[in-house]
Amino acid sequence: MLRQILLFLIVVPFSLTAQNLVRNPGFEQKSDCPEKPGQLNFAQFWYSPNTATPDYFNDCSPGLDYGTEFNKKGGQVPHSGHGYAGMQFYSLNRNEFYEYLQNRLDSPLISGQLYCIKAYVSLGQTSYGMKKLDAVLSVTDIKESTAGKMKLPCTPLGNGQYLVDQDHWMCIHGIYKAKGEEKVLTIGNFSPGDGFWNIATQSPTDSLFKSTYYFVDDVSVEAINDSSECNCLKK
Repeated sequence: MLRQILLFLIVVPFSLTAQNLVRNPGFEQKSDCPEKPGQLNFAQFWYSPNTATPDYFNDCSPGLDYGTEFNKKGGQVPHSGHGYAGMQFYSLNRNEFYEYLQNRLDSPLISGQLYCIKAYVSLGQTSYGMKKLDAVLSVTDIKESTAGKMKLPCTPLGNGQYLVDQDHWMCIHGIYKAKGEEKVLTIGNFSPGDGFWNIATQSPTDSLFKSTYYFVDDVSVEAINDSSECNCLKK
């Protein structure tokens, strides 16, 4: 009996720590198959916080434009399963269009607890990339009546390199210490400055038109005991 109790005490905390709070993290649960732009809402529990139109891609798409391996934005085999999301950022002479992905978590965050935010991204068919994306965790939905950039305090999500791989999925992550009761995750770009990186010239760009596009899959928010646990070693 004592051995069973000790085993229970060991296993239960690990299970709690490993729980992913993001609902439909791999964009697998869907209400319909995508066939045109801006259908993120087909992926259950995912939606846009502003008037921009993030995309949904799934193997079940009736055409090539919004399938997965080959599609309108270049294509990528899903990191897992059959679907993923896509978001675009562009700036045209200070006119901005920034897409975001929002998700209401399965349960609110605990005050003082560390959480590892992680996602897999792949660069679409574009000439520009960024060094990182960002995440915001909030008590209520973030809402914006325009499609411009939302500049908010955020948690950087990166891997120390520019996110310019178009052939593979790149793991990005960041650590967040909860204030308590946060229940909404928003992923996108919230940092000051545009952060665009010209792939061809391997340098920041001062072009009037800058645009990039990222596929996003397998998003997670998990409680951790120590910052060293937030890494990309675990798939």
